[in-house]
Amino acid sequence: MTHFWNVGKKVKERRTLLRITQQDLADISSVGVRTIKDVETNKGNPSLDTLFKIVDALGMEMELRIKNY
Repeated sequence: MTHFWNVGKKVKERRTLLRITQQDLADISSVGVRTIKDVETNKGNPSLDTLFKIVDALGMEMELRIKNY
C-alpha cells in the first residue's frame, strides 16, 4: 500500500517541474482542482481512471500490477 501513496508525491513533483498550477493541471486533465489537491495530499479516494487522466496530462505513465504472494 505504501507505493500507492507515492503517486501524490510524484504528481506534485512533476507538476512543479513543469511549472503549472493545480488549476492548469485540472484544466488539462479534465479533473477537478479539488481532486488534484486531494491526490497531491494523499486524501480522498480517486478512481484509477482519474489517476490515469492526471498522470497522462503530466506526460507520465502509471502501471497497475497485481502480484501473487
